[in-house]
Amino acid sequence: MYAVDMFLISPGNPFICKTINCMTISIEHVVKELYLNSQINVKSNQISISELLYEILIGKPQDSSGDEQDEDINSVMGITQSSGTRQRRTPKLDLSVLKQPSNSICSNNLHRYKGLNFQKMTDQKNIFTFKDERPQQCPSLEYSTDLLQNKVPLVIDNGTYQCRAGWANSDKPQLVFKNITAKPRGKKETDIQVGNEINTTEVAKWLIRSQFDRNVVTLYDVQEQIFDYIFSHLGMNTDGYIDHPVVLTEPVCNPNYCRQQMSELLFECYNIPEVTYGIDAMFSLYANHDRMEDINSLIVSCGYQTTHLLPVLGGRLDPSQCRRINLGGYHLETFMQRLLQLKYPGHFAAVSLNRAEELVRDHCHLATDYNADLHEWVSNDYYDDNVHKIQLPYTNAPGNQLSAEQTKERREQQIKRLKEVTAKRRMEKLASEEQKLQELMSIQELLEDEDDDEAFDRALQNTSFDTPEELQSEINRLTIAIQRNRAKVLGIEPPPVEEPKKTVYELLEIPDDQLTADQLLTKKKQRMLKNAREGRLRTQALQIEKRQKELEEERKLEQRRMKDFNGWLQEVRGRRQKLLDARSARKQKKSDMAKRRTLASQQRMKMITQLAAGESSSAKKKVDTFGQNDADWDVYKEIHPQNADSDSEVEEEQIEELEAMLREHDPEFQKELDLGGSEEFDIAEYYRLHLAIERVRVPELLFQPSMIGVEQAGIVETMDFLLHKYDEEKQKLLVQNVFLTGGNALFMNFKERLEKELLEMRPFQSMFSVTRAVDPILDAWKGARKFAISPDRSVYSITKADYTEMGGEYLKEHFLSNRYFPSPVSIKLEK
Repeated sequence: MYAVDMFLISPGNPFICKTINCMTISIEHVVKELYLNSQINVKSNQISISELLYEILIGKPQDSSGDEQDEDINSVMGITQSSGTRQRRTPKLDLSVLKQPSNSICSNNLHRYKGLNFQKMTDQKNIFTFKDERPQQCPSLEYSTDLLQNKVPLVIDNGTYQCRAGWANSDKPQLVFKNITAKPRGKKETDIQVGNEINTTEVAKWLIRSQFDRNVVTLYDVQEQIFDYIFSHLGMNTDGYIDHPVVLTEPVCNPNYCRQQMSELLFECYNIPEVTYGIDAMFSLYANHDRMEDINSLIVSCGYQTTHLLPVLGGRLDPSQCRRINLGGYHLETFMQRLLQLKYPGHFAAVSLNRAEELVRDHCHLATDYNADLHEWVSNDYYDDNVHKIQLPYTNAPGNQLSAEQTKERREQQIKRLKEVTAKRRMEKLASEEQKLQELMSIQELLEDEDDDEAFDRALQNTSFDTPEELQSEINRLTIAIQRNRAKVLGIEPPPVEEPKKTVYELLEIPDDQLTADQLLTKKKQRMLKNAREGRLRTQALQIEKRQKELEEERKLEQRRMKDFNGWLQEVRGRRQKLLDARSARKQKKSDMAKRRTLASQQRMKMITQLAAGESSSAKKKVDTFGQNDADWDVYKEIHPQNADSDSEVEEEQIEELEAMLREHDPEFQKELDLGGSEEFDIAEYYRLHLAIERVRVPELLFQPSMIGVEQAGIVETMDFLLHKYDEEKQKLLVQNVFLTGGNALFMNFKERLEKELLEMRPFQSMFSVTRAVDPILDAWKGARKFAISPDRSVYSITKADYTEMGGEYLKEHFLSNRYFPSPVSIKLEK
């Protein structure tokens, strides 16, 4: 990507006749703007940027000295290569695409993004985009007669991530594909796709299957589909048999049963003449060394699902001391995906497993000193210099803007969904409050039963209320809330006040000294019932009056909206802001009451003291009626603000109503909510993933599996454990060639990290050496191919006769294979 200084390309420049409202813009867009506004005719559809600029500015085609004029035109136009990009010549432009004006960036369409900071990636460093590369499908090759006549061996590196297959007479594999199969969910079994035919490996759309359990083949129906794919793409047209020797890789310490199943598949299903098994990591070591007879090495094989440490002494593998760590590239990818999905929940779906794999492969590296590197990331300067910003595609990018009608339709749909959600929430809340009110009313009805006072006391004890007055206060509060919510949900006014039934409380008119003890209890109960009834009627009347006032205010507000929209809009915004301020003040007061020396807490203690003093002085003279009046509820809220949730609920409802009105009538309101009230919003920055400490944290799993809860030692600890299984002489031999192979060996600083760890692990002034395979990914296949064309292959191959005579688990040992341990014969004991 090139950067162009707009100071040089400006309206003052005689070559430019059009204003570009942007400080920094990609050179491709500038050239496109110049080309669309120029009068030149370019004969070729493919032309470099410098050639097109030269022809536009100079008025004639560029001659053969293109390199010098590239420099001249760059200096004239002020073109510089941005940091972090590779040095290259100006790219070719497709003029057929340039001629489409809808993709151009000019002042006519930039005005639509006013208020948004569309800063180009060229003036910021460390910004990358996802490649989202689809795997290239394997070609269908021609099966020549020479291959059949010469019986050229077929080499297959059956890896857990990729399968590599090809003929031994070629220096590289003809087929390289992901070693998986996939079937679209809900489709028939005949629609199975293999390897690179799968566009995406997301499990939501596909049923992904692999033949491996960790690194051991266990699903041989999937393995058969892989073999069919290999043989068909290699063009083999022999019906019912594959008349070629096969050299096949297998995992270290492969179980006899798994080898038996593999041999059965090859000999019985494909009728191959012979097969040779070998360990993939040993083949990789063989590809990097000419003499294997006297080599000593400690192989670190970094696979996709597992990591192996294999000691090799005298050119032979020591299987008794091999170690496996159940962690590989797949775990790094899933760890990266989880980290970014937790870090950016708004882009959860955008962080797919394929993209996580790309981030691990292209942006991660191992830290030589992990703890020291963590401290480095604390520095803001270090963060800015080393963070990788991954730009996600976003719909509001230039050229992807919606029309005015589409924007209006989308906003109406959002408003409709918001109203539906609000109505549903109110209905659920109304049903919950009605159920709670019914339960409280049933408890209060027990009070009216003159024969069962104990049942009322028991029911009251099961609630959070201590007295009937508190119960009545809660009933009144729920009645207000239910009537308010029902009126809003149904869009009607509250029902009229019910006419009180003629209920006679005859004992209330009789003095206490004329009543017996039982009559006094009945009189007290009648007083409670009368107060409760009057409280309900009073509450209902107040609610109707309040609702009528609200309706009147809504009508006046609607009339004002029709006459003075801007004034109405300002008033609605003012009401919302007032409610928000009240809510903030209440939260602050609640916070202050939790502290001892604040004014709010002092007022609360003063109120409690006054109530206690009044109760003590007049307890004998007055009857306790606290809680029967609405003013008592206000006092209770002042003392216990954490229990005063009804006011906050009403405020939340009012705020929701005002915000719904603003969303419907004010297009800028939703934008303000999205931007958090800020005036300028960098939409490109919002769609960026900052890959910072994750760059070193994810590969560190190879050395610290406990970071994701795997209860196994890392590479260094396992290596130290393995070395201590040998005497000092053999340890020295093993560490003289610590050999790295496998895909994860490509991590930057892997070799340096192991050297540092070995320096700390080994005795003072001891010698060691760490080397990496020339091609950690393909060297296993290349080593197998090297063995396939050597005379040793025919000696150590298992023929169909050997399979028939010795069984499927039989293995002819060689210096690159596993050790063969026959399975013990089961003997049935007679009773």
